[in-house]
Amino acid sequence: MTVATPFVAQVITDDDIAWACGVLKLPANAFSGPDGRDPRLSILKSGESLDVEACPGSGKTTLLVAKLAILARNWNEQRRGICVLSHTNVARREIERCLGSTAEGRKLLSYPHYVGTIHGFFNQFLATPWLRSLGYPASVFDDRQCEQHRRRLLALAQYTALRNYVTPREANPRVRVVAAWHVASPDFLIVKDDDQPEFVDQGGVAARQLTSLTKTCAQDGYHRYEEVFMWSHDLLDKRPEVAAIVRQRFPMLFIDEVQDNNESQSVLIHRVFVEGARVGLRQRYGDSNQAIYGHQDEKGATSDVFPQEAIRRDVPNSHRFGESVAALANPFGLVPHGLIGLGPPKHKIQTDTTNRHAIFLFSDETVTRVLESYAVYLQETFTEQELANGLFTAVGAVHRGDVDDHVPRFVRHYWDQYDHELTANEPKPSTFFQYVAAGRKATAELGEAHQAVEKIAEGILRLVRIGARSARLSVRARKHRQIVTELDRNAELRGLYISLVAALIDESVGLDVAKWEHEWRDVVVAVGEFLANTRFNAGDIAAFLMWPAPEIGGEHVHGTRRSDNFFRYPSDDPKVQIRVGSIHSVKGETHTATLVLDTYFHDHHLQALKPWLLGQKVGKGRAGVRLQARLKQHYVAMTRPTHLLCLAMKDTFSQAETRTLRARGWRLARIGDDGVAWLE
Repeated sequence: MTVATPFVAQVITDDDIAWACGVLKLPANAFSGPDGRDPRLSILKSGESLDVEACPGSGKTTLLVAKLAILARNWNEQRRGICVLSHTNVARREIERCLGSTAEGRKLLSYPHYVGTIHGFFNQFLATPWLRSLGYPASVFDDRQCEQHRRRLLALAQYTALRNYVTPREANPRVRVVAAWHVASPDFLIVKDDDQPEFVDQGGVAARQLTSLTKTCAQDGYHRYEEVFMWSHDLLDKRPEVAAIVRQRFPMLFIDEVQDNNESQSVLIHRVFVEGARVGLRQRYGDSNQAIYGHQDEKGATSDVFPQEAIRRDVPNSHRFGESVAALANPFGLVPHGLIGLGPPKHKIQTDTTNRHAIFLFSDETVTRVLESYAVYLQETFTEQELANGLFTAVGAVHRGDVDDHVPRFVRHYWDQYDHELTANEPKPSTFFQYVAAGRKATAELGEAHQAVEKIAEGILRLVRIGARSARLSVRARKHRQIVTELDRNAELRGLYISLVAALIDESVGLDVAKWEHEWRDVVVAVGEFLANTRFNAGDIAAFLMWPAPEIGGEHVHGTRRSDNFFRYPSDDPKVQIRVGSIHSVKGETHTATLVLDTYFHDHHLQALKPWLLGQKVGKGRAGVRLQARLKQHYVAMTRPTHLLCLAMKDTFSQAETRTLRARGWRLARIGDDGVAWLE
C-alpha cells in the first residue's frame, strides 16, 4: 500500500474571511463581532482538531459553511477531499442554498469531496462495496421494505417452523416480531431491537430457518438501515487497511450536529478516522444540550465523548432570539449555557414580541382547536407582510402512532390531516407519489423547482430497485441529469420523461386518476424498465405506483392539501400557514414562531417538565435518563423561534401555578368551546 502523504491544512487569512462574508451575504464583521473578539473567528481560522460547543442560534452551520467554502476555494488536491458528516443533510442543503450558484459550492458537492449523512457515507464507501464483494446485492437499505420482503419469504413452505413461532406472538397487535429482526453479524446472527438474539438455542429448527430467511433476504438485496454499520465493521475487521485508505482519501473530517451521534456511529467514525496514525484533522460541531436520538431511551456516545475538554471551544451567544426566549428556554438545557440572546434579527420581522410568549391550555374536547387558536394568535401578533415572510411551525416529540389513548398521544391528535410520512427532513417515501409530495414540500420551502425534479427522479430510481433488484445501476448525486443522460439513447422516451416531470411539478396541471392510470403511469414504468434493461413484474411495483388515497392526494394531485403538512387558516382564504411536524424534523432550523405540542411517551412530556417551567428546577440535576431525554428534545424545540415561543398543554395548572407562569414571562390562554380566554 502506498504510504500516506502528510496533509497540511490551509492557512485561512483575513482576505479569505472577507471573501466568504461577501459570498454568504454577511456583514464584514459576521465572524469577528464588533470588537473582534467573537470566538467564531479563531475557530474559522483554526487548522487544528477542535470540538466546538455552540449554543442554539450561534451561527454554527453558517460558520461551518463559510469554512468549507474557503477550503474549497483554495483546494488543490485532485484525488483527496473534504468529508462532512451529519445525521441529516442540513449542511448539504445549506451549501446548496448559500453556495449553489458558485464554483466553490459545486466543488464541495462533487468529487473528490463528500457532504452528506453518516449513514450515506458508510453505505457508499464501506458497506455497499463490501456486500457486493461478498455476493450480496445492495439494492435497498430500508427498514420497512426489508420487513415486507422478509414477510413475503416467511410465507414460503420452507419456513413453516419459523412462521409457527411468529404468528401467535403477532396476534398481539403491539408485537411485531419480524419488524425487530436485524442482522448483528456476518454469519447472520439475528437479534431483536434490544440486541438480544431472537433464539437462545441457535441450533433449533426455527432459529436455523431464521438464519436462512434473512440470508436469502440479503441475497435478494434487502437490508435494514442500521445494518450498514455492521457490514462496515465487518469490512474493517477483515481488511483493516481500509481505514488508512479512507483516511488518505479524506484528510479533513468535519462532523456537524455531533451530539446526536450514538455509540455505534461514534465507534465506527473513530475507528476509520482516528484510531492509529492520523493523516489530517477532525473538527466536530455541536451542542451537547441538543442531543436527541431516534427514540427516548437511546443513549449517546460513550467511547468518543463530545466535547473533549482539551480541544473544546465554546460559542455561547445566540443571534437567533432575544433575552426573553433565552430566559424561558435556558432551564431546559441539561447543562445550561446561561443563554445570552443577542437577537432576534430585524430584517424581516419588526414586531416586538417580548411579552407575547404564550401557553395554550386545552381539554380532551378542545385539543383539535389548538392549531386554530395558535393561528389566530399569530394573526393578532404579526402584520400581514410578516405572516407572509415568516416561518411558523407546530411540533411535538411524538408525531406518529396508532393508539388513541392518553390524548394527546401524538401530533395527529391535534390535527387529523397530519401525515407523518411528509414530515422528516429526510423523508423516506414508500410510494412514487410520496416522492412527488416530498419534492413539492422542499420546493415550497426553498423556492427552487429542482428539488421537486430531483425527487421525481429519485422515485423512478427507487422503482428500478423495486422492479429489478439485481440491476446494477449506480445512483449519482444529480439523479435527474443521470436519467436524462441515459435516455439520450431513446429520444421519444426522453421527451415523455421531460413531459412527465413538467406535469408533476406544475401544481396547476390537473392530474386525475384516469390520466395517471392510462398515460403517465406507463411512462414511469417505461423509463424504469429502460434504465433497468428488463421488464418489471406488475405485482412487484403495484403498491409503489398506486394512486394516492383521497385523504392524501384528493381528487387531483395539486399539492394544495395533502402534499405537505401545512395547516392553513382560514381554510377558505389562508392568511397563516403553519408547518406541522416532529421535533426531530426541525432540528437545526430557525422559525419565526414555534408552538411546542405536548405528546405522550410513558407520560405527557410537558406535564412531566412542569417543575422546569415553574422555575423549581434548572438543568438535569438528578433527572433520570427518560427525563433527560425529554429536556433535550424540548430544549431543541424551544430554541427554534426567533420571535415567538408558544406551548400547548392540558389544563392542569392550579391558580398558584398560573400566577407563577405569568411572573416568569408567559401569557396563558384557555381554549374553550366559545374560543380563547386569556388569563390575566
